[in-house]
Amino acid sequence: MLKKKALLVAIGDELVLGLKREDNVSWLSSELALIDYDVRALEVIRDEEEILIELLNYWVGKVDLIVISGGLGPTHDDRTRAAVAKFLEVPLVRDDETYDSIIARHSLESRKNLEGCRDKQASIPLGSKAIFNPVGSALGFLIHAGKTEILALPGVPMEFKAMAQQYLSGLKKGASIRLALCKVVGWPESELKEALGDLVKKFPHYIMFLPEPNVVTLVIKGSEELTSALLCEIKTILEDDVLLDDVSCLEEAIIALASDLNASLAFAESCTGGMVGESITRIPGASSVFAGSAVCYSNLAKKIILGVPEKILDSFGAVSEECALAMASGAMRIFKADYAVSVTGIAGPSGGSPNKPVGTVCFAVSSARGDERAFTRHLNGDRETIRLWSKNIALEAIWRELKRLGQKR
Repeated sequence: MLKKKALLVAIGDELVLGLKREDNVSWLSSELALIDYDVRALEVIRDEEEILIELLNYWVGKVDLIVISGGLGPTHDDRTRAAVAKFLEVPLVRDDETYDSIIARHSLESRKNLEGCRDKQASIPLGSKAIFNPVGSALGFLIHAGKTEILALPGVPMEFKAMAQQYLSGLKKGASIRLALCKVVGWPESELKEALGDLVKKFPHYIMFLPEPNVVTLVIKGSEELTSALLCEIKTILEDDVLLDDVSCLEEAIIALASDLNASLAFAESCTGGMVGESITRIPGASSVFAGSAVCYSNLAKKIILGVPEKILDSFGAVSEECALAMASGAMRIFKADYAVSVTGIAGPSGGSPNKPVGTVCFAVSSARGDERAFTRHLNGDRETIRLWSKNIALEAIWRELKRLGQKR
């Protein structure tokens, strides 16, 4: 059976100019994938009739479904309904019955304003079906253009999602299609693709790579049987570098492991400026394991708060494995934690030297049992990229330490 094809269009000058991020059609694309639609393209265009009409001229007949997000509000620059009507060579007509049902659920105070928008927001192309808006005021509409369905919805994310879900609920679900996620820690994308080369060659359309600093999310799409088999093979190849299925991110995995071990955690941060601690506290349940993070940016703070000996700073510098070890030890002491991780480095763009260029970052892990280790990484990128990598490498270090302890037990 041939897959149905779809085009998703987001309309708005603010999107084209980069003033606002587009999330509606990205979300809908993943939802359509679960019912085995082949999304051919995501388009972001200005709110101009001519541009949308040109797009419709090209795609109508080539795809089964076109979904348009935006351009249905009450202002002068909301032109979607007029553009679709012009493309189909039909007039706009008011659907007062559906618009009345929208007005009825608003307060008396709001109704006067909504009545003033009726001429525009209740209008839809002749021959289309009005789509009720359960959370906003603008109607959506669904109309056929030959073999292509055109679904136009408001661009306000809450409204778009609620109305799109109404439409999706009427489609036959492809129960056999599954999107599975597998998060791999500590692998650069290029090396991971090489390690999984045979699988990728065998199933090129079923495995996607979504890289972020120090973590790559593998997206596997296919039948339940295929995705399960691919996940099993990937986990066999990568062994200890894959997060468990029941955790969604590295921070969640750390909290789960620490909770199982009844272990408390602390951090000492310099170049990351609190990013490690902040990322942990985003996860519910962090308070059961996280003791605190000391952000010690200056050498003075490292000495006074963490107790880093002046001799270490003078002899090795703040960006050194010796300093990182002292920072981790200090954090463990002041927070009375079972484990501590430290990070200190040069995020740039200035501050580097021939011996320690920008991107040099030192890490250390210490435990109350007396175990400790330090290591150095040389990272590339701008300041924010280096900081993000540093944060995730620090998290990886404590994750692997907790995994090692758990395996021993």
